[in-house]
Amino acid sequence: MENSPGEVQPERDCASSRRAFLAASGRLAGAGWLALNLPLLLAAGQAAAEQAASGAAWANISAEEAAALAALADQIIPPDATPGAAEIGVVRFIDQSLGGFMSGESAVLREGLADLDRRALAVAAEHGGFAGLSFDQQTAVLRDIENEPFFGLMIFLTQCGMFALPAWGGNRDQLGWALLGFDSRHAWQPPFGYYDTGEHVVDWRDTHQHEAAAAAEEGGHGHG
Repeated sequence: MENSPGEVQPERDCASSRRAFLAASGRLAGAGWLALNLPLLLAAGQAAAEQAASGAAWANISAEEAAALAALADQIIPPDATPGAAEIGVVRFIDQSLGGFMSGESAVLREGLADLDRRALAVAAEHGGFAGLSFDQQTAVLRDIENEPFFGLMIFLTQCGMFALPAWGGNRDQLGWALLGFDSRHAWQPPFGYYDTGEHVVDWRDTHQHEAAAAAEEGGHGHG
């Protein structure tokens, strides 16, 4: 049922619709960017994985910035029946990336987080910042900045941390891939997941039907 004009969409519906959009689009960095920056991306991810495993302190962000990043990442890929971006390890990945391949964007990210906290204080000063707001309040704040470079940067980093190899520090237990329906089977032959299974199942059946028909024909000739 569609919402009437002016009606606020329920929080869970908003979360689910964003999750469905990301799962359907799978929007990650362009292949050209990844090809140029893959070694740096790998280094950041490996460091993030080691940092998370050891329980180390944040390397390039403060605890307050980490809390804001976690809340923002969960707005981009929210938790529902499965974990959201923060639980899957995106904040660790972002922390390490700011000391490596995304160091040039550190100022943009820090200024953006500070701006979020200022906006949050204007909404509800008693909560102390963006991370302390309710989900709906956070969503309202983000609507005002959704076209700014900072928000685009956060979408990019969240998706990198969510869907990259788990060894790179994010995508804990391959939960990001599970969201997309991607099966990590180390098999370089289709079907690779739910998104192409139907096409290749049809091909497989057609092939085996032809083989069965050919075998039956040969058998018939043999008894003739």
